[in-house]
This record gives sequence, C-alpha cells and structure tokens, in this order.
Amino acid sequence: MRLSKIASISAGAALIAATAFGGSAAMAETITGTGASYTLSLQTECAAAYTAHQVTYVSKGSTTGRSDYSKGVSDFGGSDIIFKPSEVKPKNFTYVPLLGGPIAISYNIAGLTRLNLTAAVISDIYLGKITKWNDKAIVDLNKSAKALLPDATITPVYRSDGSGTTANFTNYLKQVAGSAWAFSDAFKTAATGVVGVGASGNSAVATTIKSTANSFGYIDLADANKNALPIAHLQNGAGQFLKPTIANSKAFIEATSMKATGEVVFDYNKKLNGAYNLSLVSYGIAPTKAGTAKADAVREYLTYFIKDCAPSKAAAVGYVALSGKFQTTALKLVSKVD
Repeated sequence: MRLSKIASISAGAALIAATAFGGSAAMAETITGTGASYTLSLQTECAAAYTAHQVTYVSKGSTTGRSDYSKGVSDFGGSDIIFKPSEVKPKNFTYVPLLGGPIAISYNIAGLTRLNLTAAVISDIYLGKITKWNDKAIVDLNKSAKALLPDATITPVYRSDGSGTTANFTNYLKQVAGSAWAFSDAFKTAATGVVGVGASGNSAVATTIKSTANSFGYIDLADANKNALPIAHLQNGAGQFLKPTIANSKAFIEATSMKATGEVVFDYNKKLNGAYNLSLVSYGIAPTKAGTAKADAVREYLTYFIKDCAPSKAAAVGYVALSGKFQTTALKLVSKVD
C-alpha cells in the first residue's frame, strides 16, 4: 500500500509538472499553419521554441494560405493581406496581426555596395523601360557610384506565386509610382508589360538574385540577410534614401493606425523623416466558435507568438514585433480564437 501510494503521488506530480511546462503528451495538439512566405523565418523560430503543442508552418504564399484555411486544409492561415472582396471568406474567423517588417529591394551588381532607387525607377525596370544598370535615370540617383554601374542588362526577379509580399509591393508601386500599377497578389497581372524572371516564395527570389548577375528584386529582410544580399536605399515620402532596418520600418508602421479588426491600411506616400515606407503587417487567420481542442491550441500558439516569441526573436531575424496599441489589439483579437 505504501509503495502504491508513493507511485500515485509521483504520477500526479509528473502530470502537474508536464502541464506546467507545456502540457502532457496526452493533452498536446498537432496544428498546422500554411501561407505567407514572408513570415516563414520567424514562424520557424517560434514553432521550434514552442513546447505546449506541435506546430508546423508551411510556406505556400499568402494566396494559398487564405485558400487553404477557407477549405479547411490548415488549422490557421498566414497572409500579408486580408481577404480580397472577390474571395469567399470562411465563416467564424478572425484576423490576428502577427508582425510587421520591411520589404527589401536586393540586387546583385559586382562591387556595388550602395544603390539608391526610387519607386519610379523600380517601376520602369519592371515595365522594361529601363533595361541597363547604367541608364541615366539610375546614374542620376547614384552619381558617386557611376563607374560601378555596368552597361549590363538588368534581370528583374519577382514572385511567381500568389503573394502577400507582392500585393503590398504592387500597392506601393500603385500609390507612389503611378496608375500603371494595380494592387495584386499575382505580379504578372499587376501591370501591362511586366518583364523579368519569376520565382516561387521569398526564399527562391532571394536565391535567384544571388545566383544571377545584374539582377534585383523584392524580398523580406530576413531572406535578404540570410543570403547576404546587398540591399538598396529606397527613397521615402520625405525624400530620404534609406536602407531598411527594424527601427525605420517600425517608425513607418507605427505612424499609422490599426483597425479594431486588425487591418492596417498604409499611405505609402506619407512624409516621415527616418521612416522606411515600403513595409507591411502580416496576419494570422484563425477560427472563432469552433469549440475544438485544435482551435484552443491555435489560440495558445498565436498568443505565445505575439506576446513572447516575436518581442524576443523578431528583430534578430528581420521583423518588427508588434508593441503598444498594435500588440494590445492583436491580443484582443487572438483571445477570440476558440
């Protein structure tokens, strides 16, 4: 009897300890998120560090992330934009803002360590109006680097898959470069006459730029850093040429407001000294009124992501963690997941 009592107490203590440190094996859920490749680096970090449930995040692009969630393929979705009016929304869901960050313009030009670009020049490159790195429009922005700008054909690289990074980038071009562009998560349909080479996912765009001389393209800062790619200085609304950093992207993001639904609508022409305007906020898409253990696990993981993981890990990887009013709104929204 005495041995049985000791065994019973030990088992109970083990159960309490397991629950306190992330849940017992019997209570743990396996959940999968799919979507935005922009957030992959931080999703990977957070999923690996999280112990209460088994979390897998698969990079498929924001368009597929929204579609997968609507079809019940995933337990939560990842997207750098909200559902478009033309898309069928799932029932009983909420957006959960997860993080922010810059879209970097990376390039591969031998010997060139600084490159200034404007939205107008980027637009003309992607539309095939500027085809050489020593074009006068580029030289005029980079007079001190004139000798390093080669008489070489530019290879523009873009996302070939449905992409929230593309949607934010084309919205930026539409606002800043002009009416030739339309907001679209499919880059080839965003303007007439788009040229370049497509690659699926931000990481593939980065590796394509790295392996292709005289190329350039738009990617998340995490993949640019991971591949040690040079990053252009982009002109902001105040006329400054800035290389994207966590600080100047955060300055732009936090100069706008977040709706009660979590959506952030950017004015990319906003005149802010020290701000990197080409930035975005990325969202989780999660269930409400599901009443399942998996939904509870999604809520717990996304709460951890916003409250604990992003504040400690985001900046080192290349993202802006939500803080202040943005984090408060995100936590209110994630509390609705069930």
